[in-house]
This record gives sequence, structure tokens and C-alpha cells, in this order.
Amino acid sequence: MKPGHKDPLHELAVYLETRRGTVLDRWLTELMKDPLMTQVSRLPRDALIDHLPPVYAGICAALTQRPANTIRERIDADARAHGNTRWAQGFQLDELLKELDLLRRCLQDATSAYFASAQGVSRRLEAPAHRALEDLFSLSINCAIRQFSDEQAARVADAIAQRDRALATQQESEERLRIAAAAAGLGIFEWDVAGQQAVWENPRMFEITGQRPQDGPLSGDEFRRSVVHPEDLEPLSQRFNEGKVPGHQVHAVFRIFRRNDQEIRTVEMNGRFRFHDDLEPYCFTGTLADVTGRVRAEAELKEADRRKDVFLATLAHELRNPLAPIRNAARFMDRRLQELPLDMQWVAPVIERQSQHLANLVDELLDVSRISTGKIRLRKEVIDLKESAERAVEAVRLVSESHHHRLSVHFPDMPVFVNGDTTRLTQIISNLLDNAVKYTDDGGEVRLRLDIENGMAVITVADSGVGIPAGDLPRIFDLFAQTDPLIRKSNGGLGIGLSVVRSIARMHGGSATATSAGVGKGSVFSVRLPTVPAPDVPSTCLAVQETKAVRQLKILVVDDNRDAAESLALMLGLDGHTVQTVHDGTSGVSAAVADSPDVVLLDIGLPDMNGYEVAEQILAASGDHPPVLVALTGFGTESDIARSAAGGFSRHLVKPVDPDRLVAIIGDIADSLARESRGSAPADVRAEDEATSFDPDRGRDRHA
Repeated sequence: MKPGHKDPLHELAVYLETRRGTVLDRWLTELMKDPLMTQVSRLPRDALIDHLPPVYAGICAALTQRPANTIRERIDADARAHGNTRWAQGFQLDELLKELDLLRRCLQDATSAYFASAQGVSRRLEAPAHRALEDLFSLSINCAIRQFSDEQAARVADAIAQRDRALATQQESEERLRIAAAAAGLGIFEWDVAGQQAVWENPRMFEITGQRPQDGPLSGDEFRRSVVHPEDLEPLSQRFNEGKVPGHQVHAVFRIFRRNDQEIRTVEMNGRFRFHDDLEPYCFTGTLADVTGRVRAEAELKEADRRKDVFLATLAHELRNPLAPIRNAARFMDRRLQELPLDMQWVAPVIERQSQHLANLVDELLDVSRISTGKIRLRKEVIDLKESAERAVEAVRLVSESHHHRLSVHFPDMPVFVNGDTTRLTQIISNLLDNAVKYTDDGGEVRLRLDIENGMAVITVADSGVGIPAGDLPRIFDLFAQTDPLIRKSNGGLGIGLSVVRSIARMHGGSATATSAGVGKGSVFSVRLPTVPAPDVPSTCLAVQETKAVRQLKILVVDDNRDAAESLALMLGLDGHTVQTVHDGTSGVSAAVADSPDVVLLDIGLPDMNGYEVAEQILAASGDHPPVLVALTGFGTESDIARSAAGGFSRHLVKPVDPDRLVAIIGDIADSLARESRGSAPADVRAEDEATSFDPDRGRDRHA
């Protein structure tokens, strides 16, 4: 994690520290109610509470993810000191366990309250947070038990010295029974290494494993053969072998078959080997907890997350479908703008801008899901960042001009080479410019600078807009972060764009920052990216541009959305192409076989058969001269795009596609076919496409 970045567990630790007084008060109140805690009533309040803060603070410190060895040493020291104090105060071991278990429950309740009230914190992190606390308390309890046991052993040694060995042994046995009776839901067992037998030390072990007390000790072979799930046996054995080192704690989570009913349960084991003087292990003492409920809850959270992804993909598809014909119709009107009455010529650009805005919102929502789940793949290459910046400026220029902004751009004379994904870096700059335009009043100023400082490319977007309150600056890049509604303009976004900027910058090894002098004084956003040396041969010089041959194509559009199909046909027809439309898969196959089109623009979600099946039948019937297949669909996940590539599609375009981009793609295909007809080597449509369209994130129509 980068310096300065606060993760949710860090924030939870800060919260728990601030609630320490409340938590300890509740702990003491509950402790005083327990009639079995006889020693509690004999001690003053200060003597009870004053020894707990180190344990409490150590657990909070562990949540900040400091170096594991340091945290383990601190928890070990604090827990052992606490156990030693309780021994001196006359506590019994079951009383020590009970008070620590009560503290654990109070902290878990405080953690639940934190996630219920915290803003901007994913509930998916709640289960890991609870699990982290359980692990830390398990470590603390084991350390306290060891200290208590050491003190007990010392007492036994004294008793032996006083010729009272028999009585001391009986006391030790009784103490172990008290441990078994009071261990909060933990089963305790001991495994004899030499005899290869395991003994359950308390009733809870019999409950967890389903073994009957009258069955006697369980051999190691029988435990592995009839209790441990076969798929978990090897990892469990590995954990045991790793633990045969003095001072090493063994921790494992595995599945068992409960012996009385063969139900599969998930258990968590913690323990440690004991060693002879020659460092040979002679026994293993451990605890076992049934964590089946916790594991099931985590699985349910994962399933809920999967359903969320499916919902977002479906929602995106349903939203993109109506956007496609709207944009096509707007572009058709724009191409025929001079034929419209003057008082109607404003309609086309308005529809185009607003439909593009809706398309960007859909894409940003999906970006958030992909980034949070690590599903974004960067296609890195050495590029001149100035080119990405120029594309971003062009994308926002029309909107900026509509607000009469003074848009100024400053680029260095030399290239600014970075190793990055062209589309994603363009998206970073577009999002920053779009944010500046949104929050700058009409007639204001927006400035874009690109500089090189100390080996870093620095992108700076400054505006004269509404500014950012000082209290909002620390969270301005957080997901769904919004400034005060009285300050931000009504056309502010969802609070996603800046979060995407920071995430993509970090994926490129960079950073994003924001500054503002305050409300009404504008804002400055900066992104820093590491530069790289210039390539041997700049990519812009690798290809020689040729004049494209003009060729009219026969195009078949297969889409059950009639508005989308007809508007697309009108738009492509303006360039002289012959376009036929059909609205189901069967008709698409028949039309392709009958008319032999050059290009098939094919929707995937058709009513009678899906687009992959249609493509398979068209290719099978086309022989040596198949049409160029282009998927034009609302489905844009990585698996959708990979399936298109495997199914014979040359491109996968996600609705709503920028009409200009689609016209350019059709022009590229026409040029490739013209070269082929002249006997020249055709343009490598698939190779170009695999570097762009078949990327699940590049395949979309993106200006931001």
C-alpha cells in the first residue's frame, strides 16, 4: 500500500481507539454481572481496567498492517504481561479466558457498528475485518494461556520441591478442566507425537468433531482418514510440518466430516508444538473452532458480489441498446443539418451531447466494478502522452465551447514518453477535463498543462470554477465522493470519474492529487506518471499512411432493436453503402446466404438464436469468401469479447458506438477489401482489432 493511503482496516483501528472508553465500560459492566467471576468482585475498578489498554491498543495497532513480526511481538508481550498480572491478582484461568472473550465480543460489536455507520466503506470488507479481529484475539488468548501455564508450571515445580508433587499434578489437571469448561466456544486437544494419538481435552471438541466420548483417543491415521476432508489433507499436513520449529504458531482452516452425522463442517485450528531439550517435538496442543457459519457468510458475500456484476452487465446492456439509435439518429440529423429549419438545427448536437453523457455514466459505473475486482487489463506500450492529451481535448472541446469556456492548452515541444495504455491515459485526462467543465461557470477558464519534472510526466488541469471546501479535499478521489450540494452544480456526476482517475494512475505507477484555495476559487488536479526513454523507432513512424480506396460496401445489419437497425442503415447509407436490415437471427442467416454482404453488423442478444450461433451459420455457408463480422452489442464484459474473437468476429463494438468511429471502421474495412481485390496484401484487420477492440475496456466507444 502506498504511503499516505488509508485503508478501511486502518480507519477501523482509529475508530476503535476513539471508542476505547465506551467499549471498556461496557466490558466491565457485563463482567460484573457474571456471578462466576468471583475474583472480579474483590478487585477495584482501576485494577481491572488499567491492565487491558495495552492488549486493546495492540489489537488496534495490528489492524494498521504494520510489519507482521513487530505486531506479533507486541501482542505476544502485551498478552503475556496481562496474563501475568491476572495470575498475580488471583484469577483462575477460566476467568482470564472469559474476560478476554468478553472483550472480543465487545470489540466485534463495535466493529459491526462502525461498518453500519461508515460512509463510503464497502460492506464486503466487514467479514475480513471480523476475521482479522478473531485471528488477533486467538493469538492474544493463546499468548495469555501460555503465560498462565508458565506460571502454573512454576507453581507445580515449587510444589514438587516441597514434596507435594501429587497434589500439584492434581491441581494442574483440575486447571486444564477449568480451561475446557470455560474456553469460549473453543475445543482444546492434545496430540502425542510419539504415540500418534489425539486426546480431546474438553466437551467442545466432541461437539465439533462429532466423536463420542466413549470411543476413546483418536489415532492420527484415523483422524486423517475419517475426519479431515481429503482435499484439505495435504495443506493441513504442510501446516503441521512447518510448525515443527520452536516458537512457530500453527494456523489452519480446513473441512472435516463430523463423525456422528458425516456433515461437512469448516474448522479453524491454532496451536503449537512442545519440544524436548534436543528440540524434538513431543506433543502438539491446540484449539479448534467451528467457523462454518463464518465461511458460509463469506461465500454469500462473494455470491452477492457476483450477482452485482451480472446485474451491472445486464443494466449496461439494457441502457446501451436505446442509446445506440438515439446517437445514430442525432448523427444522421447532423449530416443533414443544412436541410433542417434554422430553429431546429440545435436539436442534433443537444441529443448527441446528452446521449454521450449517458453513455459515459454507464461506462464509469462498469469501470468502478472492474477496477474494484481487478478485472481491468492494461495494454501498455511506449506512447507519447501528448497524443492522449490531444484526443482528450478534442473530446471535451464541444462541451467546453457550449459553455463559452476559455480552454487553454500547453504542451512541451519534446515528446513525453510513458509506458501506458493509450485508451486509459486518454480517459484520465478526459475525466479531469470533464470534471473541470462541469464545475466551472459559463465564461470561466479551464487550463491543461503537460510538463516533465524530475523524470515524471505531470498532467495538470486547473479551472476557475466552484472550488473545493478544505474539508472535502482529503476524500475528493474517493468513490461516490460529492462536495456540498449547495456548492456543486446541478450537472455534477456520480462521483465516479475522479475515483477512476486515481485508480488508473496508480495502475500506471503514478499518483493523483487535488488542491483548491477554497469555495469559489477554482481547483487544480494533477496526475504524475513515470516517464520512459524514447523508443528506438517511434510508433508514429512505423506505418506510411496511404490514401484509402473508396469502395461502397454491401452491409447487413442484424439487430432486434428496429430503431437501432434503421437509424444505423440511414447513417451508413449517406456514405453510399448499400445497407439491408433484418431483426432476428434466422432472417440474418438467410439474408447473408442470399446477398453475400461484405460486412455483417451483428447484435448478440437476438430473440431466436444468439449472435454467436448466427455467426457460425453465416461463416459455414459463406465458403471461401466470408463477410467481415462485427459484433455490435450492449454486452461488453471480458468474457463476451473473448467469445466474439473465438466465434469469428473481426471486431467487438459495444453500444452506443460513436457514429464517426463506426464510419471510420467501415472505411478501414472497405480499404482492406479494396486492397485485396487489387491483389495487394489486405490490411490486417484482426491484428489491429486485437490491440484495440478486443480489449474489454478498449472495445467500448470512449471519449472519457
